[in-house]
Amino acid sequence: MPLREGYGVVIGTVNNHFIESPDSEGRWPHYHINVATPMGIYECVINLKSRTKIKIEYKEIKNLTKIHFFNILSKPDGFHPLESNSESGALDFIRHPGIKNTSTWKPENGTNVIKLMRSYLKEVKRICIFGEPYDKGLGIHNVHMNQGDKIGSIFAKENAIWQDGGVMFEYEHPNKRLCALLTKFEGQSLDTDELGRPQ
Repeated sequence: MPLREGYGVVIGTVNNHFIESPDSEGRWPHYHINVATPMGIYECVINLKSRTKIKIEYKEIKNLTKIHFFNILSKPDGFHPLESNSESGALDFIRHPGIKNTSTWKPENGTNVIKLMRSYLKEVKRICIFGEPYDKGLGIHNVHMNQGDKIGSIFAKENAIWQDGGVMFEYEHPNKRLCALLTKFEGQSLDTDELGRPQ
């Protein structure tokens, strides 16, 4: 089923960013990126490490082919709902031509993805964060793969294609480029059917 509150992308500039403090973090601590848009500041929360046996995996793509992301890059700053299909600009880690068959997935170790995120946020001109909007207030969560969860698990109800969350970074200096940092939980399958269920 699709994400309960829908799916979309917030585009803007980075206002500030930080990792949750140890006394407020949960099982999968969040990295907060507050994104400035004409509508206000969007709080975007991203799982970059795990306090459980279910670890997080990540993929970084250092030079995305911009033509595959024209539908997103051409949008103005703000929040944009996206249809869960290949034409809207939505992400699908398995099916998107700009993402599939790029780099490999690697395991997080508690600090490596946090350091990587901080490095990507330096000098970024514009940021695009994909995921599920908050039901109240301005914010985005579920900024990770949203398909491939084992049938019968508590997250299986959110399995669907073309609704994966992720972060894209647009730079002007020292050269124009587009990068991405994507995450998933290690139990999520990278082989799914047309309903996003593991095969």
